Amino acid sequence: MPHTRSAPRLAYTLSNPPPGLSGEHLPVIFVNGLGGAQAAWLMATKHFARTRQALCFDHRGIGGSDWVPGEMQILDYAHDLLRLLDELGMEQVDAVGLSFGGRVLQELAAGWPGRVRRLVLGGTSAGGCGHTPGDTGAIRAMLNAEALTEEEWNTVVIPGMFGRRFREAEPDRLRNLARWWVRHPPPARALQQQSGAYFSFDMTGRLDRITCPALILHGTDDRLSPPANAMYLLQNLPAAHLVWMEGVGHSPNMEVPERFHAEIEAFLDMP
Repeated sequence: MPHTRSAPRLAYTLSNPPPGLSGEHLPVIFVNGLGGAQAAWLMATKHFARTRQALCFDHRGIGGSDWVPGEMQILDYAHDLLRLLDELGMEQVDAVGLSFGGRVLQELAAGWPGRVRRLVLGGTSAGGCGHTPGDTGAIRAMLNAEALTEEEWNTVVIPGMFGRRFREAEPDRLRNLARWWVRHPPPARALQQQSGAYFSFDMTGRLDRITCPALILHGTDDRLSPPANAMYLLQNLPAAHLVWMEGVGHSPNMEVPERFHAEIEAFLDMP
């Protein structure tokens, strides 16, 4: 797996340019949520690599990326992403972020508006007074991931991460996921940094700086980021469009991947 040359080194995966790649199809980057690794984007990158280059990466301290001690802000994670784009020679991209990743992309789009052509925000919020808190029990458990048992993943975290419909339809798949998380939990030190950045984030007075077209994708059964967060973004972003994903929770990329990809593709391909 390649890494950035600059430090801290970030592990990333970039698909090859597809045959006949059109200049209209910019690279698309997928940015992870709290504690998430590149594997979360496997279906999305495979889908979008058919028509454009698809990029995903591990935030510092996660997966194959270096960890550096010290407090972090969301802006620091945006700088990491900017470093990656610079090293890859990507002057402008389309960008998709879920939850924590949506916050990172808000910072990027606000601070470097020319670098993001179209922005997709899933299950995220503006922070500050514009944030409506979600399932605090699930969030606290996630921040203590290394100590969780398989049962705690199943009974506390998964109900926060996935909508009821998906949990009822895919119990075996989710039990296997909980088993995998027990074996490969996100490192506590990286989660501590991310959580500090997550809870101190506040874009409420700066949303008008994000002038690119934005698609807000939000599940109506999202317990970690309640739907009120999507409404706040819609009302305060200058060029936003909201699509509700009925019965979907906090993980639309896993719960309804075909619709998730289709909504993003239609948005990115708009003239």
